[in-house]
Amino acid sequence: MPPHVDFRIPADCPVIANVGMGVDSSAIVARWLLEPQTRGFDLDQLTILIASVGEEYQHTKDAMEQALFPLVAKHRVRTVQIARAGQTAADGYVVLDDTRTPTRLVTDVPVTLGERMLGASTVPQVSSTRRSCSDWIKHFALDSWLAANVGHAPFVHCIGYNADEAKRAERDLDRNKGHRLPDFPLIRWNWGRDAASAYLRTNLGREFGRSCCFFCPFQNGKNGREALVENWRTEPEAALRSLLIEHNALVMNPKARLFGRHAAYEVVRDAGLHHLLERHHDRIERADWSVYEVRRIFHARDGDPRLKGHAYRSVLPLETGSRAAMTAALSSLAAEHDARVTVDEHGITRAHLRTVGPSYPTAEHFLAVGPALAPAKARDNFDDVYAEITGGATSLTARHARPVPAAA
Repeated sequence: MPPHVDFRIPADCPVIANVGMGVDSSAIVARWLLEPQTRGFDLDQLTILIASVGEEYQHTKDAMEQALFPLVAKHRVRTVQIARAGQTAADGYVVLDDTRTPTRLVTDVPVTLGERMLGASTVPQVSSTRRSCSDWIKHFALDSWLAANVGHAPFVHCIGYNADEAKRAERDLDRNKGHRLPDFPLIRWNWGRDAASAYLRTNLGREFGRSCCFFCPFQNGKNGREALVENWRTEPEAALRSLLIEHNALVMNPKARLFGRHAAYEVVRDAGLHHLLERHHDRIERADWSVYEVRRIFHARDGDPRLKGHAYRSVLPLETGSRAAMTAALSSLAAEHDARVTVDEHGITRAHLRTVGPSYPTAEHFLAVGPALAPAKARDNFDDVYAEITGGATSLTARHARPVPAAA
């Protein structure tokens, strides 16, 4: 359990509150403003810091603009909205808004996680201890702003982990640097998600939902399916975006389901939202498609040939055109290499030229047809490593490859 911060906070110590736009962090801000005795600091010490991802649900935007921001503006609390400025770390971050009277949650950002997922043909990568998607889109911007504006000076860093998330708070403490003084107000107050929701409902007069990207893999958890389905029912473009990201990833990896064991299309189908599936299939059918050459290297873990380690992937678009034309082109290429054409449960057409072996390292090589969203991509030394593992095998010729549009 994280230790209690010694309140009162010294007057010369900045207080930075990460506000993620959801229930927990919004409840902290609301209580601080409505019950000053719960703060332990003056409001001129406080900066509300929001990392915008650009793909938030409309209900999140409405809750911030209609309920929380008016309260913040009334008390004139500095509110800074920031975002990642580009695909690479060298692009840095951008300040979207810096004001004491916030009125609008800025969602027009330079780059979104969805764009990154489409360009990389993958879904968000998460684990029980790490959320790589949040690290890339949110934490990068937050950490960059803190480094530029606080530096190595001591500051109190308030984070909205609730009383049911003590382990997340403990992991945060383990990563802490000396000048940063973490505080978890909800844990100190012994407030779980239900208590935070009740406070907002009673004092701000509305429900605050979970703040997350349209395609967040944590939405389909033990208690989240109902809210997920309702979000996708009321915001169909969010569902269509999620279905596209998943389908694009499944082209390159049939295991890349958005929700781990469950696919996004299964959620939509099981909820009876068949009109969304029809719109999804119609939309991708009318798009440009590509034949992709996909090669993947699976390394041995810790040098043990029995254990699968990390993987490298090479993606190369060979031709681009209509779905029918690309399916025919794949069949022709498959025939040239005596490969059997298959169609999987997701309706994705492939032809395997090499399958993985029984031990590691090993490699696979296949052709697949999918929406023309993924550019050519591979590590600098991929071909050398691939040839070493396969005994000299290389890529198919790409003499006739055509440009592929960037992910939208």
